[in-house]
Amino acid sequence: MSKTILVLDDFRTVRSIVGSTLRMNSFTTVEAGTVEEAENVLKTQKVDLILSDYNMPKINGYDFLKRIRASKDFQHIPFLFLTSEKDKTKMKMAKEAGLDAWIQKPYNLEHFINTINHSIDRKAS
Repeated sequence: MSKTILVLDDFRTVRSIVGSTLRMNSFTTVEAGTVEEAENVLKTQKVDLILSDYNMPKINGYDFLKRIRASKDFQHIPFLFLTSEKDKTKMKMAKEAGLDAWIQKPYNLEHFINTINHSIDRKAS
């Protein structure tokens, strides 16, 4: 059965490209342009992994990660950043907050898909 990935990025083009890449690799995707949209998706659909940008308007990806990890309903969902952010302090803080993986844009396709599969498999076991 196909795993569903929530793709959160404020740029529609990025969501479209990432979503297309994931669908070509047998994933189902649902897209959100804001944290508020992502939270609404989580309330209505089963999601197997959250793939979020770090730098977002209003509520950034880090604050969304903290919300997810504080929620008993969603804390089990693997959470990955796909971001151009390179700040080592932010990376460390995100890992400490429960981030599963940090993928740098632009990404290597094989590494990207392997990281997603590994994160889903690790949380399932």
